[in-house]
Amino acid sequence: MKVIILGNAGAGKSTLARKLIARQPAARLSLDEVAFQGGTERRPLHESVEDVRRWITEQDSWIIEGCYADILEPVLACADELIFLNPGIEACLAHCRSRPWEPEKFSSRQEQDANLDNLLQWVGSYETRSDEYGLARHRALYESFEGKKREFCHPEAYASTRCSVFIATSLDGCIARSDGSIDWLERANAAVPAGEDCGYADFIQAVDAIVMGRATFEKVLSFPEWPYGSLPVYVLSTTLRSRPAGVPHSVQVLSATPHEVVDRAAAAGHHHLYIDGGRTIQGFLKAGLITELTITLIPLLLGSGIKLFGDLPADKNLRLLSSRAFPFGFVQCHYAMCQEAWPSMPTFEAQPL
Repeated sequence: MKVIILGNAGAGKSTLARKLIARQPAARLSLDEVAFQGGTERRPLHESVEDVRRWITEQDSWIIEGCYADILEPVLACADELIFLNPGIEACLAHCRSRPWEPEKFSSRQEQDANLDNLLQWVGSYETRSDEYGLARHRALYESFEGKKREFCHPEAYASTRCSVFIATSLDGCIARSDGSIDWLERANAAVPAGEDCGYADFIQAVDAIVMGRATFEKVLSFPEWPYGSLPVYVLSTTLRSRPAGVPHSVQVLSATPHEVVDRAAAAGHHHLYIDGGRTIQGFLKAGLITELTITLIPLLLGSGIKLFGDLPADKNLRLLSSRAFPFGFVQCHYAMCQEAWPSMPTFEAQPL
């Protein structure tokens, strides 16, 4: 696989690159990494191009994504496929407003947010720009490419629903005691320094809706206050028929399969789901719908309890995206599920040019 993904900022280039890599492992290069050096000034073009050429020679399989037509043009012939994401300015603006913190680009969420107005203005000028970042240059690049190429004008054509897990377990893989108690986790969290949430705030800000089972839902109801604000929550239950009194209207009770839940969520415009609760996670895993897992290991052995993972019909391969050891003993690992196919992903080979 040697693929270039081209498009405006906010078009979904990085998201699509990650999904393709999860299906078929490959090295990934964001052109932001070679275009700038220590500030907002562009590096000399020939230096950026040389870095890209050198990087390409070191990889057997790769994806390059970016909006820099001037860097891509000299290396275009190295690609087997060119994917042009052109969903329109409004879609790109919406994606920019809702994008999670990108630590590889900004030192903090606050710094990223401070740059948002400039980004939106820049993205909004895409169709009128004549420089290397604009539609005209991207269109010319696309038209000149003689290899396999695809243009996508609707996010639905290339964006699948992500189902993410963000959960803590004991070192022996338990998410709760046998009676459902999480007192051990509460004690561990009490030792976490003030202001440290192990990435939860950034994660929850990036999801569109939460899916949980009844047992998890009832545990949440025991909290002093509802923790999810107006974020939509799907509660899966075959016995609970309606939303309990006093529960926010953002909660829907469903009796549905994992695939039915994903379809319903996608129809409602929810494309990033937070899957929570042991049985619910296990059900989505068996259905092949989990795309990524962030698991925080707590340095404690419970000996017995409710396990995060249960029996599976076949092995599930995961790829480690990142890991982090916290000074208070927690270890967090972020994995992508390696699967043969993804729901709603385009089959590029089967679609005519």
